[in-house]
Amino acid sequence: MEAAHLHPSEEPQFSASPKPQSCWSRRGGAEVHGGPSVPERTSPASKTLSSPTDPLAPASAGLPPTKTPLSWKSLSQVGAGLQNMGNTCYVNATLQCLTYTEPLASYMLSQQHGTTCRRQTSCMLCTLQAHLTRVLCHPGRVLRPLPLLLAAFHRHKQEDAHEYLMFILDAMQQACLPEDKLSDPECPQDSTLIQQLFGGYWRSQIQCLHCQGISSTLEPYLDISLDIGDAHSVSQALEQLVKPELLEGENAYHCSKCLEKVPASKVLTLHTSPKVLILVLRRFSDLTGNKMTKEVQYPERLDMQHYLSEQRAGPLVYVLYAVLVHAGRSCHSGHYFCFVKAGNGQWYKMDDAKVSACDVTCALRQPAYVLFYMQKTDLERDLGREVPRAIHTFNAIPIKTLRTFFRDLEQIILRFVWK
Repeated sequence: MEAAHLHPSEEPQFSASPKPQSCWSRRGGAEVHGGPSVPERTSPASKTLSSPTDPLAPASAGLPPTKTPLSWKSLSQVGAGLQNMGNTCYVNATLQCLTYTEPLASYMLSQQHGTTCRRQTSCMLCTLQAHLTRVLCHPGRVLRPLPLLLAAFHRHKQEDAHEYLMFILDAMQQACLPEDKLSDPECPQDSTLIQQLFGGYWRSQIQCLHCQGISSTLEPYLDISLDIGDAHSVSQALEQLVKPELLEGENAYHCSKCLEKVPASKVLTLHTSPKVLILVLRRFSDLTGNKMTKEVQYPERLDMQHYLSEQRAGPLVYVLYAVLVHAGRSCHSGHYFCFVKAGNGQWYKMDDAKVSACDVTCALRQPAYVLFYMQKTDLERDLGREVPRAIHTFNAIPIKTLRTFFRDLEQIILRFVWK
């Protein structure tokens, strides 16, 4: 499919629907333009499994569960492009991937957080809510990112998009917690919106090869980093990640029963799987920042069932909806952009202010850095139809379901009659 580009000085070439009635007015200092485009994250402590009834169940958060929307209103058009404010391509690409995370976007558009938040400043959820609402309600336009999305991280130079993503998720996680709980290191975060959407638990199981005793711990995660040094596909990298490891010699395990260091086997598996799966391909050297440019294949649909602690009856399928790409040879330079799947089922390349339609095959042939997947079972339940959604057309007007066919046809007839 030939790409339709959004040029700063022209009207948008891709289809843009009228502004949704649910969108709110300008807030947060965001500006709309049609003009030219010019830290280490802390995580909850690991948990030692000791419960006699369900030893592998994470402890209760002790906080009221966040009301996560389990069905969302599908968006019928792609949103706005983002202006590059000077070395902010990593910000733009990351924000666009989050914008098309449908359960997160639905929660933001509902304004549920904004109507109950008591924090007047420095709330990342409020800030992202304002950003997502303006982007999704202004298709065909070019927006400036909100200053608060840059102020705490951007240092006027190229930064790492994955680090920025973790910064945003961690800030939103903190915004979900009561302010009197922020300084409490023991405050569980299992029930927050971010943990419910992106979070899961690793199970690390170590078995002593002398007494055969087993020790298991749970470790929370919001993303999964994959070593691609010896892997040519995401599936190979995942296989290497869960491959049993022999602990011996200097790395021998200190067994609490044997009371000495002994050989042991360590296995890492996914104990709980997230609704939104973020996979990070480790392309950059921790020492030099140099980039590994090798091709790594990744599927549109990924079955994670094989990597679970306990096998389930059927497959655990995730569907790709966003691909974050870095072009360049070093994390200190280059350019970030992304590919996203919009609510209408169409894929788009989001390159700062430029928005261009593309085919899914184009999104699958990129030197990907971060991959975003949605659990298929959630998509099928929430959207009420198979993913990816079939898009049929009638006179170039999208028709998503048979129920909307006659309504759209009636509108066409009425417009023809009045003309």
